[in-house]
Amino acid sequence: MESARLKVAGIAFTAVLAAVGVAAVIGGIGYGAFGEEGRIGPGFLPVLAGGLVAAFAVIDIIGRLLERRQHNYDAELALDTEAIDALQAEVDTEKATDVDIFGRTQKQRNRMLVAVTGILIVALLLVNVIGFLLAFGLMLFVIAVVIEKRKMLSSLIVTVAALAVAWLVFGVLLRVPLPQGLLGIL
Repeated sequence: MESARLKVAGIAFTAVLAAVGVAAVIGGIGYGAFGEEGRIGPGFLPVLAGGLVAAFAVIDIIGRLLERRQHNYDAELALDTEAIDALQAEVDTEKATDVDIFGRTQKQRNRMLVAVTGILIVALLLVNVIGFLLAFGLMLFVIAVVIEKRKMLSSLIVTVAALAVAWLVFGVLLRVPLPQGLLGIL
């Protein structure tokens, strides 16, 4: 069971993600989600991705709030010492099993989420300087090597493949002009 302080921090962070999602939707609408004859416009992906981020963030907030109520209700039912001991044993079991399939604790996952969000913000700021594809590739590579502790060669291969797919989808299939930044390289 999360502590109250950690729960509030999680809700606040998720609310920030929801705000970022809404901002992406508004920005995407500014670019135009749909073009002539109903074709997908340059703002379609930001609208879709931002809408999904905002929707999932709201669902996460609701889930966290409902979980709190459930735990308070359970605590009120535990009136005798045996029930309190049983509840404590359950909480201890939850703490012991609070490890994901990669062996990371909730605290480690929270730190990783904050780090990835910081990397994402830096990548968004770099789009106007080095362009979308380079900023996107740099973000993927740093997340894979620094956060996920993957090997550099495999991370580089995945990054190049992801950039190729992004370029094919946006640049070739959808013919959406990608921001090239001040350098104008890609």
